[in-house]
Amino acid sequence: MKKAVLLIAALVVFGGFAFGQASVGAWGRGLFTVYGGGDDVMGTAQASWGGAPRIGVTISGTSDNVGFQADMNSDGTGSVSLGDQSKIWVKPFDMMTVSLGRIFDDTLRGNAVFGAWNWVRYGDMDGEDAIFPRVGQSGGGPQSNFEIAIAPVEGAYIFLATQHILGSGVTAQELAAVGQYGAGYTIEGIGQIRVQYVGENNFRNFDLTDTSGSGYINGAFKLTMIDGLTVDLGAFYWMECPDQTLNQFKVALYASYVMDALTIHVYGDMLMYDESHVGDDLAFGGALGIDYSLEGGIGINADFRYNNDIKAGQKDGSVSGMVGVTKGFSNGLIGLGIEITTGTFSGIGDAGKSSVGDMIFAVPIRLEYFF
Repeated sequence: MKKAVLLIAALVVFGGFAFGQASVGAWGRGLFTVYGGGDDVMGTAQASWGGAPRIGVTISGTSDNVGFQADMNSDGTGSVSLGDQSKIWVKPFDMMTVSLGRIFDDTLRGNAVFGAWNWVRYGDMDGEDAIFPRVGQSGGGPQSNFEIAIAPVEGAYIFLATQHILGSGVTAQELAAVGQYGAGYTIEGIGQIRVQYVGENNFRNFDLTDTSGSGYINGAFKLTMIDGLTVDLGAFYWMECPDQTLNQFKVALYASYVMDALTIHVYGDMLMYDESHVGDDLAFGGALGIDYSLEGGIGINADFRYNNDIKAGQKDGSVSGMVGVTKGFSNGLIGLGIEITTGTFSGIGDAGKSSVGDMIFAVPIRLEYFF
């Protein structure tokens, strides 16, 4: 398998030299983390989200009307596996793109990514898709298998996608149930408005026979009219899903402000759950982050976060914080950080602490590349 991948990569590289249409790219991140909270201090190798360090390669080909992309990972497991995307796309007209396979579409996506998201993530933190989930990864489900994207006029974008159809036929009703449909429009000089419907019941449990839920509606507005300032506000409304523990309504806001070498990040959200599950109390959380760039490729990251007891899923909520320093190079970086939380860490869990609410720590050494 490895030999086959290397051969394909070589052919793509030389083919790209010859025809200028194919390319090989790569991104990966790994952390060696020393952590503790119980009786012992431990060490592990991991990715930010847990699991093995990410060693990724992307092979793609592009022409005016046809292209493909294949992402592959070799995450220290001794084998090569499918990555985020593996798709064919065709543009029958200038304004339309049809894609089939394992698909992500980030065109309208709204994230809240900063601080510990790029180091060892806290177990209860928000980040990607916090404001407006991308096509293909909503609610933690598998990627879309088919998408039609249309850009009819400048600033407008419409998508119709469905998923979970590989290897078996589905009825028209089932096809609609697993769909994700939406649109966005960029108002020049002001910002961008987006709206979508996501068949979340099937994104979550992948059961085509489950008709108890009818998904959620998501809308967002991104303000960009002030130089250096971006404010992205999203709202989610879930349809009735009586047999699932679901939040019924959510509002989330992410803002960033860039001042020369300094970037300030702010995030907050509020969630209202089905009263039959947790009563009428609100879940909420907030975060503040800072990035600062120094000469010589040195960067400083810091964040502080709080989630109340309902959102954190533990008594008295959770408090988390981190500081990290990185040294950047032309195709990557190395960094050292220190993180603390009264909750959990991705991949590490509660670090063996003796009781809920105790503080645990992580000291990651971060290596990252991009080509």
